[in-house]
Amino acid sequence: MDVVEDPFAPVVKVVTVPMAAGEAFRAFTTGLETWWPFGTHSTAHADRGTVSFGAGVGEEVVEVRPDGGREVWGTVTGWAPPELLTMSWHPGGPPEQATELEVRFSETSDGTRVHLRHTGWEVRDDGAAARARYDAGWDMVLGRYVDSLV
Repeated sequence: MDVVEDPFAPVVKVVTVPMAAGEAFRAFTTGLETWWPFGTHSTAHADRGTVSFGAGVGEEVVEVRPDGGREVWGTVTGWAPPELLTMSWHPGGPPEQATELEVRFSETSDGTRVHLRHTGWEVRDDGAAARARYDAGWDMVLGRYVDSLV
């Protein structure tokens, strides 16, 4: 019997960065615009962008496009530096189709393990397809994050 993968299963990615959890947390959140691949993973698809990353529950994460336009990427739902960030995620999309991100930061002997879990695909009209895109996309995005810190 063939095993059928759940098309809405969480996307889980784990990377390790060579620094303390507090530094890794700051780089992932308020330092995001220094490493995020705006050319491929933003609403403007511009090589350079800016992101306003609200530091606290209820704060928004907002992309500011080169033309001055603003797109909400999501809202922070959990903020516990240096260990945990949770947020809704809907870059340029409607909030009612937001997925959920959970990012945990755990110190190890090699630095900090960053564990990303992306869930909630069933709320999107294109949930299965979006999940497949993000499964590949997070590899590239987290690769940029790691590369910026070594």
